[in-house]
Amino acid sequence: MTGSPTHKPFAAEPRLEGYVRDRFLGDDAVLARVRDRAARSGLPAIHVSPFDGKLLEVIARAAMPRTIVEIGTLAGYSGICLARALLPGGVLHTLEIDPRHAAVARESFIEAGVSERVQIYVGPAAETLSQFGDGQVDVVFVDADKEGYPDYVRWAARALRPGGVALLDNAFGWGAVADPPGDSREPSVEALDRANRLLADPDGPFRAMMIPTSEGLAMGVRV
Repeated sequence: MTGSPTHKPFAAEPRLEGYVRDRFLGDDAVLARVRDRAARSGLPAIHVSPFDGKLLEVIARAAMPRTIVEIGTLAGYSGICLARALLPGGVLHTLEIDPRHAAVARESFIEAGVSERVQIYVGPAAETLSQFGDGQVDVVFVDADKEGYPDYVRWAARALRPGGVALLDNAFGWGAVADPPGDSREPSVEALDRANRLLADPDGPFRAMMIPTSEGLAMGVRV
């Protein structure tokens, strides 16, 4: 599967992308430094884009969250965006399997002034997710191992409160989810397609839709 590009297009036309950047983003020196820190530390350049980060914050704010769970921390870029959306006293629980990534993210959270609102867990996600009871979570953001996505959706269906939001990044599988199913599709693509099907199931626990970012952001609201 193709990795995330350095530049992730946001709109169909470059001029509209520029318009959105000028009107809605502005400069964010903290997030720019997160990217620089990640590059200096040798982390892969697979962060969400500035457009996607702002979108995450806005969606999360709409849920008025006190508890957010992020699966996949990397350097802390998306985590900062999510932490900014928390209500006073809220906590972002972010899960990262790589201790080196977690150490870089910890520096990012401190610099962004959100470290008191963030709890970092290092290790396999399944070991941490089991501690959250049913209906205790307001927002879930998944941007981690793609083959784990179906299990993460099933967990989110239990953990989210009614009205809570699940967000799955890279849900287009870099275009490959639209290919015919079969042996030619990578296991990660098959997993992404299964996760999308679980989220979109009209008889399931979510009301869902795909937000057509360049890499696909699947969104489901717990009913």
